[in-house]
Amino acid sequence: MREDGSPSRLREALATGWHELVLYLATGVAYVAVGVAFPELLFAWVVGVGFLLLSVVVLPMLVDRAKAGR
Repeated sequence: MREDGSPSRLREALATGWHELVLYLATGVAYVAVGVAFPELLFAWVVGVGFLLLSVVVLPMLVDRAKAGR
């Protein structure tokens, strides 16, 4: 890592990018699956923003905390 927090190697930068891409793709697939199963839940855009925030920010943070606590 560099002083500014950016990856010092291309491999590290690509790994970070792939991790985020997979996270967003999994969130999209889950959102579509919930929308197909329960269409009445996804009528408001606020629900979509909340779902995205929960699955991309909050859940990974909780998983990282749980891993650090071991």
